[in-house]
Parts: sequence; C-alpha cells; structure tokens
Amino acid sequence: MTQLPDLARDILERGVLCHLAAPSRSGPHLTPVVFALEGGRVWGTTGRGTTKARRWRRDGRAAGLVRAGDGWVSFRGPVTMYDLLDPATWADSLRRVREVTAASARFTVKNARFFAGYARDAARIPLAWTPPARVLFSIDLEAGVMAEGDGVIERWGRWGRRIEGVPAYRGVRGSLPNGDLPEDVRALLSDRGEGTLSVEGRHGPVVLPARWTRSEGTFLAVVPRRVLALAAAPPRPRAALVVEHASTWRAARMRGLLVRDEGEVFVPDEVTSGRRPLEAAVGDVGIPDPGVVRLRAASVVWWQGWASGTVGRS
Repeated sequence: MTQLPDLARDILERGVLCHLAAPSRSGPHLTPVVFALEGGRVWGTTGRGTTKARRWRRDGRAAGLVRAGDGWVSFRGPVTMYDLLDPATWADSLRRVREVTAASARFTVKNARFFAGYARDAARIPLAWTPPARVLFSIDLEAGVMAEGDGVIERWGRWGRRIEGVPAYRGVRGSLPNGDLPEDVRALLSDRGEGTLSVEGRHGPVVLPARWTRSEGTFLAVVPRRVLALAAAPPRPRAALVVEHASTWRAARMRGLLVRDEGEVFVPDEVTSGRRPLEAAVGDVGIPDPGVVRLRAASVVWWQGWASGTVGRS
C-alpha cells in the first residue's frame, strides 16, 4: 500500500467530492462521487448496475481528482469491489474485513451531510440510490500527484513529463444539442468556466482540474502545459469533460453534463498552423503557458438531481 505524503492525505481528508473516471470506449466515464479515505485507499459506493460498476468488472482501473481549497490530488490505481450479491468479490471482502468495516464507518461519518440530504429527499430517491442497490469499492493509490494552485509539489508512481500535440489547429464545427438539454443544465453552458478533464494516457486514465471555453460548438479544456503533460496522452486521446453545479449536501440539487469523445491535444506555442485562432479562442481563459484539449460534443450525458439522460450519439 502506498504511503501517502502528508499534504496529499490532508487534501484527501478535507475534500468533499471526488471526480472519478472509469475507462470506456467512448472516453472516460467521469462523474462526481462522495468518498472517504481509509487505510491509504479511497473508498466509495456506486450502483450495482451503473456504468462505472460495469466497466470496472471488465477493466478494473480508476482515476480520480479531489480538490480542497487551492490544493488538489490526482490519482489512479486498481479498483476492488465488495458486493454481498457477487461471490467473485467475497474473497477480497473477507481478506479485508476489518478495513471494509472501518471504511464503511468512515464513509458514513464523513458524508453525514449527504445522508441528511437523502433523508430530506427520501420520497424521491430511486431504488438505485438506496443502500441495497449499491456496492462498496476501494481504489489503491498506486500513482498520485499533488499540487497547490498550478504548481505541482510532489508525485509518486508513473506520470508523463511532456505533451504530444496535434501540429495544426483548424476550425471544426461541433454539434452541441443545447435544445435537448433540461433548462437548468443548459444554463451551465456559459462562454467559459471551471471544469474537470479526464484523458486516457499511456498509463491509464488521468483526471485533472481544467478551465473550459467553447469555440464553434466544440469545448476547449485548458490546463497548464506542465500539468497536462502528467497524463502522457497521445495527440488524439479519448477524453471527457465535466461541467457542473455541485452541492455540498443535497444530491437532489446537483446538475451537470459530461462530454466524451476522441479529443485533440494542442500546445499553442508549438502548433505550426492556426496559432492565432487558437490563442484567440483560449486567451480569455486566464491560464499562462496552456495545453488545450478540444472535444466535439456529439454526445452529452446530463444529470439533474436523480434524473439523467443522454443526448446525441449514444
């Protein structure tokens, strides 16, 4: 088990939500979840039939991002699931029975405010969100990086150190289905904002804090170049971007959307064609020496409280 640096442990203990990604053919499935840190592992729950649970049964890798104030920790590692209805998980459950018990208690105490929110909205909660339909999981933090602001402080495990970008930036037109999104979700799509980016890199999915803007119907996720380099991504990686309004205690008030597609990586200082329009598109985002990941919006997964759906290509 990885010995966590003190600052990383502090951020993971203070953070409220974890943006967690599971690999998929359409790009990382990235959503916010509540979590707890116990025994040097990140613990959480997910619905037995969710996309994450299905993907983890096929490919047991996960990546996550936790923010706390100006600090953040990005991590990745293997997932272990603990499901009373799945005999394949019983051996791990028995082997870690003390840790599972301690983690369950820590998870309940840390997220008591959300359980209070569930109680307030009990009459509206779907079965998939109730305890009998959920399974416990843990993630070993085999690789991690911690930062304050835009400055990386420490890392462990395997990470990249340089960006491979597409050499030419050319305008393309995306097709964001604004009219098919619920009104409160559509309201999140201003000209620019804060978001969470996940890309499939050489060592697996990576989740990073990002800012985003829109250009000709596409999303441009902007990250400091040295931070995006951590992902060790190819020039055209599978990628995902989450734009959301979070709540610190009521899931019923959360709303957001997930854009997934094959992305394109650009480094404005290194593109050989189209530098001026690229710099103009991301100039107001406010990140010096940026790396950029462009995503078309052919498919959007949205959520609003307990409801969710997909518009565009599934």
